[in-house]
Amino acid sequence: MLVALDLTARQAARVLAEAIHKHAKLEIEPRTACEGDSLWGVVTARGPDTLSVEILGKPGPDIESLAGVMCDVRTILSKQLYLFSTVILEASGRTAPARLTLAVPAVVQVANRRRHTRKLATEAIAVRLECPAMNEACLAPLWNLGIGGLACRVPRRVADEHLLIGDGLRLEFILPWVNRTFSLPATICSKSSDADGDHLLVGFEFRAADDADRAALAVLRDAVQRETQRLTEMEGA
Repeated sequence: MLVALDLTARQAARVLAEAIHKHAKLEIEPRTACEGDSLWGVVTARGPDTLSVEILGKPGPDIESLAGVMCDVRTILSKQLYLFSTVILEASGRTAPARLTLAVPAVVQVANRRRHTRKLATEAIAVRLECPAMNEACLAPLWNLGIGGLACRVPRRVADEHLLIGDGLRLEFILPWVNRTFSLPATICSKSSDADGDHLLVGFEFRAADDADRAALAVLRDAVQRETQRLTEMEGA
């Protein structure tokens, strides 16, 4: 399942800065009568309100007619797909390479794909969120758990102020059926509204920083797989 999530202004600025630093390749699809004809380019610089893009390859002779046209842009950074829509302010085919000037987008989105299935929590499990942006750790109830990550039900105020998509933190929790405490680094990968409106379901993806983390993840994955199998057998009984 692919879900596009809006980044905050701070996160969007960070993504654009990384794109410039890494000379990220952009797929630019102008919204013209001939939709589907994409241009490929490299973002080279940012002004206060503009992005400079050098076009790869030789564009068509009508590239200058793209000035003023809206376009959809996609790029991949650190294995994440980012999307935004903007307007082409200037287009020049007289230079080598050809160049586009794009308006800085109002919104940048990240396409989040969950790589592993998750099971809803069947027991009350508290997860301790240790985030550098918070003065003290926050406890949140587990919502679901899989071999690749978990989700918690977090008060909206805490999630909006401190838990930003792409940021890292440490999660600590106890799985009752193995009676073991897990403390693992993770990345915030999704946020969605809960039914009551006062909470957000925040998704985290585990990551391993060292051998100890990798060993703990292996134990966790085995425990989750065994519990999933047990619950599946109970449901089928």
